[in-house]
Amino acid sequence: MLQRMVPVALISLLLAGCATVSDQPGEAPHSAEERPRILAAQPPIPEDEDVIYQLLLAEFAGSRGQVGTALDAYLKAMYLTDDPQIASRAARITLYANRDVSGLKAARRWADLDPESAAAWQALGLFLQRNGEAKESADAFRRMLVLIDDPAAGFAQLGAVLASEEDRRQSLETMSLLVDDHADVAEAHLVHAQLALRSGEALRAVSAAEAGLERLPDSRELAMLRAQALVEAGRVEAGVSALRELSAADPEDQDLRLYLARTLVRAGRSVEALSEFRRALRDRPEDPGLLYAAGILTLETGDAAEARQYFLRLNEQGDRVDDARFLLGQIAEDLDRTDEALGWYEQVEGDNFVAASVRRAILLGDQGRVEAARDEVRQLREEFPDEAIRSYLIEGEVLRRNREYDAARDLYNEAIGRHAGNPDLLYGRALIAVYRGDVETAERDLRRVLEDEPDNANALNALGYTLVDLTDRYQEGFDLIRRAHALEPQNPAILDSMGWAHFRLGNHEEALDYLQQAFERMPDAEVAAHLGEVLWTMDRRDEARAIWREGKELDPDNRTLRDTLDRFDP
Repeated sequence: MLQRMVPVALISLLLAGCATVSDQPGEAPHSAEERPRILAAQPPIPEDEDVIYQLLLAEFAGSRGQVGTALDAYLKAMYLTDDPQIASRAARITLYANRDVSGLKAARRWADLDPESAAAWQALGLFLQRNGEAKESADAFRRMLVLIDDPAAGFAQLGAVLASEEDRRQSLETMSLLVDDHADVAEAHLVHAQLALRSGEALRAVSAAEAGLERLPDSRELAMLRAQALVEAGRVEAGVSALRELSAADPEDQDLRLYLARTLVRAGRSVEALSEFRRALRDRPEDPGLLYAAGILTLETGDAAEARQYFLRLNEQGDRVDDARFLLGQIAEDLDRTDEALGWYEQVEGDNFVAASVRRAILLGDQGRVEAARDEVRQLREEFPDEAIRSYLIEGEVLRRNREYDAARDLYNEAIGRHAGNPDLLYGRALIAVYRGDVETAERDLRRVLEDEPDNANALNALGYTLVDLTDRYQEGFDLIRRAHALEPQNPAILDSMGWAHFRLGNHEEALDYLQQAFERMPDAEVAAHLGEVLWTMDRRDEARAIWREGKELDPDNRTLRDTLDRFDP
């Protein structure tokens, strides 16, 4: 949106970047595609034979793509002649080649030979800034602005140059030195505000934009920049209010309405943002960007049915079809329409292909179609070798959910054989070992993970819980879980383990507290099993029955819950 706030000439400069400088005040810098052609142009060749040799060498090297050799020849040539075009050429090539030390020399030579060239002073200012000479850099830019003789155009050009520099703070400080000299120029404050916002100095951007509005109160660019800066500074209500005023003053400006909508999204105000997108859609009902944004926000507000309609329209139009189909698959999943979800995921290509393939595998596994699910992830592994680890983990999870623990163990053995020492695979195999009752293997794998990652909270928790749940090493397990809890105190799985460890140690009140926190954060059948057992043991049996009922509704096939109910027969 920042690009929409500046004049068209400045937009073209921003797109071109600042790694070149203009010969004339109104000339845009060379684009990235044009830069190699810098070396192909033929400046007037002086008659001095040494100069001719260096220029011929430079042109020949340039035509062969040997930029360094071409630059060195131009740097030599510029001291053999008083022609400013040679120095200009050397300066431009140093910008292209990122040779700042040589660039500073070339720019000084250029400015000495042609002190009336705004481009020369612009290049010199840029190289001085990169060299950390802020005051000298500002002085060079002042000369540039004087020579351009149009402060508004000059600051637009300078803003484009400084905006694309890597050292954002240095660019901001340079502009701060210049804006004081041109306090009556609204464009100077606009550029100052833009650079401040890019540097993360939102409050400074607000002040700069307000200073510009004092001089140019009708500036839409400054008003929008001020509103954006207010939002970035945490003054969301003030920023949104300012944008609403602008939108009310120009209700036909759809770009402004969209900017307001996007600002509301950034501020976390999805319902209001959705309202703005809907209004915009009345005027542009087929706009794919609006349809997609409205669909996402509608999903976020919980109306999956309406969101589905937006994504169906995108799919019918042929716009953003992969995004639409992937999201339609997710909506179908949420509505428990598994076959429909599988159908949408099967049509996904492009950037969402891997994620769609993963979802297909999981859904197929949940349907009990284990071989089909495994075929899906095996194909994923073959086509995308970088996804090998992830595909093994998904395949292992499919097997675990279908209680094929021996097959899962064999899979993890194969995976670890190919990716030795991978902590995620070791962790996965350890969990399968727990399900198989193989505490020794689980402990060995988890301790291997902890050797490399001693602060891995999941591994600490898994090992601690295994010792507490499947052995009589309660205190040892509790100490491990306590370390995990210190690392992630709000993690509901760790809170469950803390509660279960306290219960094993006989600390029923502490156990109850942790398990209630865990169930509140993560309603889960296994947590319900633990919490119910603590309540039952404390002779609060009606409460225990109620919690167990909730657990059965969540997952009636959960093994821990079934074992608990079998033991207590409530």
